[in-house]
Amino acid sequence: METLFYERLKEYFKDDYDLVLEKLKSESKKSFFINGIKANSDVILKMIDFNYQKTINPKVYYYDDEVSIGKTKVYELGLIYPQELSASLPALIADTSDVHLAIDLASAPGGKTINILNRLSENALLIANEIDYKRAQVLVSNLERSGFSNVIITNKKTSDFHHLDGSVDLVILDAPCSGEGMIKKYPEIIKEYSLANINQCAKRQSEILEDAYRLLKKGGQLIYSTCTFAYEEDEKQVQDFLKRHRDMKLKKFKIADKEYEGMAKFTFLDDMEGQFMAYMIKEEEGEARQVKYKKTVSNKLVEDFIKDNLNLDNYYLYEQNGHYYLSLQALIDLKDHVLRYAIYLGDIIKNRFEPSHHLYRAIALKDSYKNVYHLSEEEYDAYVKGLELDADVKNGYYALFYKDMQFAYGKASNGKIKNKYPKGLRKTY
Repeated sequence: METLFYERLKEYFKDDYDLVLEKLKSESKKSFFINGIKANSDVILKMIDFNYQKTINPKVYYYDDEVSIGKTKVYELGLIYPQELSASLPALIADTSDVHLAIDLASAPGGKTINILNRLSENALLIANEIDYKRAQVLVSNLERSGFSNVIITNKKTSDFHHLDGSVDLVILDAPCSGEGMIKKYPEIIKEYSLANINQCAKRQSEILEDAYRLLKKGGQLIYSTCTFAYEEDEKQVQDFLKRHRDMKLKKFKIADKEYEGMAKFTFLDDMEGQFMAYMIKEEEGEARQVKYKKTVSNKLVEDFIKDNLNLDNYYLYEQNGHYYLSLQALIDLKDHVLRYAIYLGDIIKNRFEPSHHLYRAIALKDSYKNVYHLSEEEYDAYVKGLELDADVKNGYYALFYKDMQFAYGKASNGKIKNKYPKGLRKTY
């Protein structure tokens, strides 16, 4: 297995093989992505208290190895997302100017989804799908922390979106692959390395690409990417797909002022993890099915909560599996295996309405909360540890802000703000 990996590596890189071996010995550069939808990039960078450096992606920065990103305030607030530079590049190539409906077919853990949401209009809708349930839960957590609400999160097979065939403007497929380009980060890959696995991955990718093709409308864009060097999963996969579908064409794109002829591959030689990407356009009309929208619901207990706590003239209220969801736009009905419809509003528990953490993270609602409490740094540090706060405020639910960023909620009662910060997110260090 190990011998086969290095034989193929030599075949890929030829005269640069020895240099690649040297690069393999070096540590991967760590980087983070700026969530510019939540705040201006300059504002976010001023809040960062560790060293960082620019990269070829204007929203991605390298940072020092010793920094624990997950323990920083900018991470807790959803202002940054740790992501390899290479993985951030596919989202740069789409034309998002006229995208109304997008779907990320293999979305977890959510980095590429967050990337593309930073480029979409707030009126666009993105479906973030992940077939693995545990990974889908990680996706939910990452998108919630980042504050996005124009998203439906699903846990489906890619073939289960047939009711959207011919209706999607942008399909993103970061396909499951053999992972050769991530060998520095995950050295255990080499122990399971085989041609059989590569061929199995290629077969699965081909099947998902067929699902992606059916979803596209005329003029629809397809971004296909992997983190492998394998020709079978990269160039050949795209070439075979184009042969099957003559109406699909490669489209040129630029990254850092360099133009590519529809496909690009970044490697250790670029001081990155491996990343292949292809950008394609569908030129002919497909058979579009009529999209059905989810029916709204009415519930006095829930609507009274909204009236008392949010300044909203127009909204859509939905219910799914006993949970209530709020959206500022009409949402497509995706039926089953839906984990989130836009903003998770909350639940009715023992004849009272209990709001969710997501309701107070949603960027779209930043200016809509009726009760707001701004925390000092000392109060913020106490709250994320799970402590109550002393506050001279009237009773009720409060959106809690820190440095003008909403991040949680609390319930004020008799001069105290009771802690509602999720236990799984509380600081224990």
